[in-house]
Amino acid sequence: MRAPVLFALGLTVSACSPSGGPSIGDPCSLDEPCDEGVCNLSGGAAPVCIDANGDIDSDGLPNKSDFCNQKMGGAFDEDGDGLGDDCDACPIAPPPAQAETDGDGVDTPCDPDPTVGGNKIILFEGFNGTLPASWIKDGAWEVRGGEAVFTAAAATKESTLVAPIASSSRHLAVQASYRINRVDTGATQSSAGVTSDTRIQIGNTPVTCSGSRAGGMDSLYVSTTVESKTKPFDNLFDTAGLYRIAQLIDNATGACALSTGAQEGAISAATKGEVPTHAGLSALGVDARFQYLLLVQRP
Repeated sequence: MRAPVLFALGLTVSACSPSGGPSIGDPCSLDEPCDEGVCNLSGGAAPVCIDANGDIDSDGLPNKSDFCNQKMGGAFDEDGDGLGDDCDACPIAPPPAQAETDGDGVDTPCDPDPTVGGNKIILFEGFNGTLPASWIKDGAWEVRGGEAVFTAAAATKESTLVAPIASSSRHLAVQASYRINRVDTGATQSSAGVTSDTRIQIGNTPVTCSGSRAGGMDSLYVSTTVESKTKPFDNLFDTAGLYRIAQLIDNATGACALSTGAQEGAISAATKGEVPTHAGLSALGVDARFQYLLLVQRP
């Protein structure tokens, strides 16, 4: 389990220690934890202290271990903001200082269209448990320590880990963060990133966004069945780096954005405009570990 989850659990534990703070039924917050019980941050109203040993949503998780006290699930809290992944308006970042304005219930930076309503989180995976059987694994992927870990095997073949999309449209955002463990020195090209794909009987039409290295040059790389484009970047394979990448499918355009913390950039390419049926992670010629996968869709 990663540090943000441990941090959030630390808040829950401290909420049960005597400190002269709020009691059951009293208002509370992360800054003012409960002296008695735990603070219910997921109720949709002003947070109040509730019984630590109760289970108000009857999901089998006691309130003190449940980050979504009024919704099924809530065992994990990716961003450590006290809201569980299953009930967080943006499970990869704490709530923004300014609330979202388009009324769709998806907060920045998860919302790819912060001024356009209708976006919905259709999948968030923090890799804290066993993946659903419906996911398709191509290559040496495993879930370990709260991450999806890929180990390079065939240095010439891109490998993917994708999930089926339950409700599809031509407006899809695919987001992930990752770290590089090792670059395969025998690979002519190395990459890590995200992908979406239309999988039908007559073939696949993938759109892939990745941090790529070829011929000693690093770049943000977008590849579709129509065209491929690159945008130069500095070192994208620093083992101390954290990379955040996003793909946005908008009708017949596939846009990609990448942030290294010190550098940001975006690029787009034409696609066939088909409806994606799967989306997930991709890697080639590297050992990499991915912290999460987030899919946001608009009709």
